[in-house]
Amino acid sequence: MKKEELTILSKDLNTRYIITEKTFVLAPEKTVDNKVFTRVMEREKTLIVSKKPIHIVTRSCAEYGSDYTTALKASKVLFGNNRQKSPILLANSYGTPYIFIPTLSPQSDQNVWIAYHAIDLFNTDGLGTSVYFDNGQRFKTEISAPTLYRQYALARMIEKDFLKKREMANRSFFFFPANERPNNFPTW
Repeated sequence: MKKEELTILSKDLNTRYIITEKTFVLAPEKTVDNKVFTRVMEREKTLIVSKKPIHIVTRSCAEYGSDYTTALKASKVLFGNNRQKSPILLANSYGTPYIFIPTLSPQSDQNVWIAYHAIDLFNTDGLGTSVYFDNGQRFKTEISAPTLYRQYALARMIEKDFLKKREMANRSFFFFPANERPNNFPTW
């Protein structure tokens, strides 16, 4: 981390960060005394939060009315119990799902969470992968492009499932074809 960048970031040092649609990346950042903080890349700024990435994800789930365990279970319904690093649907805002992709096991101190909704494209960059976001920012991760592609495809499946369920929920419960109207349905 550059010295001038650290000065700017230290102004934003906090512990109560909540993921929003502006959150692009939650990356672990080790301090001098080996504590793990989180470098948060947002649409317009980068800041350091004095919590591990998994703690931010867990707290954000709770803030949005769910919990991390439920988000994991929902992913396991789609992918089975054997997926160790499934993307999760953290929350949704006005119908837009916040799906985050882990690069490693979510419990690992080296795991990075990447926002599915912000990814524009990604490609191989040496032994890792560069992720390009819809605002032109770039983030290099150490996982391979095929691994990220697989994670991205799983996140797309979560999004598709979410949108399908939302569409079903938006349908009226009182829509019956004319010939199939129940006998006890009220008439005015």
